[in-house]
Amino acid sequence: MIFLTDKRGLSPVISGIILIAVTVAVAIAATSWLGSISLSFMSTEEIQVSNCQWAEDSSYADLTVKNFGTSRVVLNSAQVNNNQPSSVSFVSGDSALEAGEETIMRLFFGYSTTTKYQFSVSTSKGNNFFYISTSPQDSSITFKMEWGTTTIADTFTQVNLQKNYVSPIIVCTPKYNSGVPRTIRVTDVTSQSFKARIQNPSGTSCPDTQISYLVVEEGVWNSPIKLEAGKYSTNTVARKSNWNYDLQNYQQTYSGNIIVLHQVMSYNDTDWITTYVSRRSSTSSPPLSGDSGFRIALNGAEASTTHSNELVSYIIFEESFGELSGLKFDCKRTGDSVQGFSNSPPYNTAFSQNFHSPPLVVLAVHLEADGGDGGWCVVHTISSTQTGLMVDEDQESDSERNHTSETCGFVAFQSEGSFP
Repeated sequence: MIFLTDKRGLSPVISGIILIAVTVAVAIAATSWLGSISLSFMSTEEIQVSNCQWAEDSSYADLTVKNFGTSRVVLNSAQVNNNQPSSVSFVSGDSALEAGEETIMRLFFGYSTTTKYQFSVSTSKGNNFFYISTSPQDSSITFKMEWGTTTIADTFTQVNLQKNYVSPIIVCTPKYNSGVPRTIRVTDVTSQSFKARIQNPSGTSCPDTQISYLVVEEGVWNSPIKLEAGKYSTNTVARKSNWNYDLQNYQQTYSGNIIVLHQVMSYNDTDWITTYVSRRSSTSSPPLSGDSGFRIALNGAEASTTHSNELVSYIIFEESFGELSGLKFDCKRTGDSVQGFSNSPPYNTAFSQNFHSPPLVVLAVHLEADGGDGGWCVVHTISSTQTGLMVDEDQESDSERNHTSETCGFVAFQSEGSFP
């Protein structure tokens, strides 16, 4: 048997030919792969929900959908807040959109007025496209607002209103600088009146107490001032070392500092309770205009751990000052500086304008919960240039009423009045 023993390598010519062949093969494969990627990118669906037009009675919403891509898109379904609409139809166009075409989808659903909704439009390829819009205010309801003072004790007193409301939203603040801790409970709200009482967390009898109150027609308003007034039902109780919360979304955009007044607006459970608010992402910061909403809940402090469902009201203001019905008003947030009844109140904040005399009506709230024991804001003193606030606490677990510094907010009015 003869074995080949020549150990010479391939000739340079043959090696070059093989190298060229391999390079060409790799280039062809890469081109094919890149081509498939380009084809995939080019076929990506590019539609946009660009507008939402509401029916006057909010019975339906018309969504404008446009195909900004280069290929045909077929709309497959739509949802409202992750629920199926009761009916979907096309006002113009149809479900098949060629490149550059648009259609208008009409979605019927059980919408409520002045409520934020998320719409989702799905294509036949399973892609989802979203749009958020707030349903309009009922056109038959107009802005109304009034503010005043009265003196109440620990039995319910009726407060008659100047205006006739469809859905009045009410907040109140006590004014005192001595005596037992106390907050305000509201009940029997009607279109022209409500009842209020002072309540001590431990059930101790309370002295007559001056309160300020503010009443606004429920809704989202931009004139004469920007605010929104709402309510909801909850049994979520925040308390010492366990600051539970609900989330409420803003129904319009705000800028700068905002003040969220808040109040228990029912008396379903006779046990003491109050309320608290804070930033959406933090108990120890005030609500932020750049967020989508804020935390809010019943506030049991050291006195209550559970509670029956109650209506909780809130009124949101942007920091501002000016005149309403010819009367000066001032809406402002304090620094993180308002401490407790047993510290060294009052903790003063200057008005943004001077009043010719001390404002008669001042609503004040705490806007965070830095203090672990819980508490509420009280008007201590008022002058023509500043308001003095403090935070008070219950005495269920201990008798002390010291409190760490909190950020608060207030709305002051020169005298009692209404708009329009």
